[in-house]
Amino acid sequence: MSALNFLLALSPIILLIIEMIPFKMPAKKAAPTALLLMIVLALTYFRADGADAGAILSNYLSLNKFANGSSSAIVWKGLLEGLKIVLMVFCAFLILNTLQKTHAIDQIKVAISSITDDRRAQVIIIGLFMPIFLEGAAGAGAPAAIAAPFLVALGINPVTAIIIALMGDATPCSWGGAGLTTITGGNALVAAGLSTEALNSAMVGRLHMFGVMVMPFLMIAIAFGRKGFKNLIPYLAFSGVSSGLVMFIISNFIGPETTSLGTGLISILLSVVYLRFVGIKTPDEFKTDKGFKVSAEGSRYKVWQALLPYICMLVLLPIVRYGSEMIAAPWYGEGKTLYNVITSLGYIVWVDAVLFICAIIGAIALKVRAGDLLLTMRDTIKKVLPVCIVLSSLLIVAYIMQDTVTTAATHNGETMSIIKMIAKTIADAVGPFYPALAVLIGSIGSFVTGTGLGSNVMFAPLHIEAAASLDISAVTVFAGQNAGGSLGNLICPNNVAAACATVGENGHEGYVIRRAMVAFCTILVLYMALTMLYTYVMFPGA
Repeated sequence: MSALNFLLALSPIILLIIEMIPFKMPAKKAAPTALLLMIVLALTYFRADGADAGAILSNYLSLNKFANGSSSAIVWKGLLEGLKIVLMVFCAFLILNTLQKTHAIDQIKVAISSITDDRRAQVIIIGLFMPIFLEGAAGAGAPAAIAAPFLVALGINPVTAIIIALMGDATPCSWGGAGLTTITGGNALVAAGLSTEALNSAMVGRLHMFGVMVMPFLMIAIAFGRKGFKNLIPYLAFSGVSSGLVMFIISNFIGPETTSLGTGLISILLSVVYLRFVGIKTPDEFKTDKGFKVSAEGSRYKVWQALLPYICMLVLLPIVRYGSEMIAAPWYGEGKTLYNVITSLGYIVWVDAVLFICAIIGAIALKVRAGDLLLTMRDTIKKVLPVCIVLSSLLIVAYIMQDTVTTAATHNGETMSIIKMIAKTIADAVGPFYPALAVLIGSIGSFVTGTGLGSNVMFAPLHIEAAASLDISAVTVFAGQNAGGSLGNLICPNNVAAACATVGENGHEGYVIRRAMVAFCTILVLYMALTMLYTYVMFPGA
């Protein structure tokens, strides 16, 4: 019976993967069918003992319960959270569309080529280091949504740009905005007296430092193939090793709050120094200025005007994220800060607001007329609206799989959520190889929920139990979970659909996941091996 439970629990995920990859079905069609299967299973096979199917469905659809903050109003919660993500995608895409319609994109190409005219090095700076920085400044999916359009603006193929941007965000997600993913996600270990926030950050940093070292090579292989490595290996080695060491130092000796932000910023600066003083002997086929001239329309603008939306992001996101914690907001409640106010509707809302402000500032700087901006907004809405269907459907699936009130699975006589039953079944099957499987469990968690934080919160208690039963360190096991949760964002349908929407590639989600799978599996195996090594050899007493 447990085997049947396991297969049925996984069936919505399996259906989604089959539809999107072998059958190449667009996510806007695949996600609703996976949701339909999940609802049917929730109302029948996985229905909690004594629960009425009609009552469950009524709870899922109840607007009253949603208004009162009930977690059982799953459908409306999924729609709202999906809309929040879509708003961020809208803002990122609005900036790209504005730059394209005004031809200010040309000036961005000139600005980036002034640092280096090597498209491969540009891919590393914009596709890897910028997402790492943005994850610390904002998180919530912003890195890929911002980096992918930026790469497209530099002339990178849109699908390739999506994959690169998602890869860039596959390591810093373990910290997220201001270290939230590790700090909050590891609370269970801290509360149990098994670890500290600093130790949780340090251990996952010892995993991700190697992921960051490998990532530049994987990016170039995916973006340009074998020929892309010509004359570039010294730069890739420098960028990988330097960023890995920076990540290790900050995560181990400073703390989780600034690991992602600091790693991204310092890595960009180090890369610029290398390119200025060492440089790359770039083959002609990889030069960005080959035959490129600024159009007449684009020449109307200065470089700073074209780059202003992105400059504003780099400045405003950290200021709002960190500075607002120091500004009192007595009208909201005693002891409350501005940060409490701007996040009261959800962590992602403040990111949406900042990105929209940046888009408007950019439009003003480019002297776009109000009527033209409204037309651009209308066109952008049409392109991103289908993404709301995808994101909301997948979020509802995730919420049902996490629900323990009306929908539950049984494993060895214990009643639990569907997603926890999946993890328990895997854990029971692997025995001493559990540390390696913790990485996979973390990836499954973020694949389903769309967030490393959700994966950590959901599975940290499970890992504590497993580590105790195997008499191994919960710290290294949780680090594997944390790293896997970050890596799972690379192929998470939610993130892929959002990134595709920012560059107008809706319907190609399955293709993106297929191409990204090589990088995902490579880093997954690396993290599995490192987690086993750390647990049994290097840090058994952590």
